[in-house]
Amino acid sequence: MSHRLRNSTTFQVVNTMAILKVFDTRELEEFATTLAMDLGRRFPPSSEARTDPGVEHQIKVILEGLTVRAVRFHEQHKLGVYKKAKLANVFKWKLNELGYSEPFVERATKQIVTRLAVK
Repeated sequence: MSHRLRNSTTFQVVNTMAILKVFDTRELEEFATTLAMDLGRRFPPSSEARTDPGVEHQIKVILEGLTVRAVRFHEQHKLGVYKKAKLANVFKWKLNELGYSEPFVERATKQIVTRLAVK
């Protein structure tokens, strides 16, 4: 095999691996699921019915913490548009599975997506 052909084949293999990595979302899905589960642990769906004055502050603090973690994950993994959308969708689906109301799911997801969009 000539040197040129070997380099071409190596380039093709590396290029194919890079393309496949773009669509490998297992780690991202695990992260998004962990974010949703942490929200579920810290502010269970049943807490949405709370009317006390501290509930809005609690939600704000929790969502801000989750958002900071999402931004850090984005900075470490250099998420493109596809993976940002994937993170948001997995997070949203998991919140729905946990039993949150649609307005709450939209609010939580929007906060994370908005911060990721500017990064």
